[in-house]
Amino acid sequence: MKNILVPTDFSKVSNNAVDYAAEMAVLMGAKITLMNVYHVPLPVTDAPAVIPDIETIEKISVAALKEVEKRLALSYGNKLKIECVSKCGFATDEIDMYAHSIKADLIIMGMQGAGYISEKLIGSVTTSLIHRSKCPVLAIDEHVKYKIAKKIALACDYNEIENEKVLEPLKALARSFKAHVYVLNVERELEPVVFAGQVVSGFMKLQNSLSNTDHSFHFITSENVVEGINEFVEMSEIDMIVMIPRKHSILKNMFNEPNSKRMAFHTKVPLLALH
Repeated sequence: MKNILVPTDFSKVSNNAVDYAAEMAVLMGAKITLMNVYHVPLPVTDAPAVIPDIETIEKISVAALKEVEKRLALSYGNKLKIECVSKCGFATDEIDMYAHSIKADLIIMGMQGAGYISEKLIGSVTTSLIHRSKCPVLAIDEHVKYKIAKKIALACDYNEIENEKVLEPLKALARSFKAHVYVLNVERELEPVVFAGQVVSGFMKLQNSLSNTDHSFHFITSENVVEGINEFVEMSEIDMIVMIPRKHSILKNMFNEPNSKRMAFHTKVPLLALH
């Protein structure tokens, strides 16, 4: 990974993700592109209001980006290559298009909230990109501090891996971090015999794809998939969770969990979404 896109809105959450991205970029010898997407505010009442023109808003955006760049330059010097870009438009669309245009290897973004998945991700730009962007998205909670991920859990259904290329970013991270990949399959109940062939086929495909990556397979049964993942993260002291967003994937199910289901691993480890 040599090209990392880091969208920011200059909030505390974003600043934390920027710091995480900088540490990762230095380790991997990658360049980071700081990006801010702004829009012209619309009046919400009939009362007269002074609305800044687009040129003024752009200058504010660029100046704020330069301040972040300056802060990082003071910390990392020539060890970190930084670029800045400011765009006007809808955040999700602009970030997605720009990541594609520069062929970004990874998008690193913050996620925020009070600890519940609906407050942290649902409806946010991060969530939208996790589902829409073809570029891998690494979501960083505001309380997560950078550490080299030595234990990475790939939580997936074996049938999710239709194309081996989807795992390339994971394998690249595992090589850089010298990490062990824990392939985790959580079942609510035993699979019917009719699906046994599909399970074996998917297992063999994953095994072959990860043949040059340090990995192991783990199976757990839980009435709730999310709780099962949480338990595994805690028990195995996992440093990063990897998921594959699809229509019927674990990640899709996770977003549909009731608000009362606290997602412990989101407050403790980064979440990497692969497509």
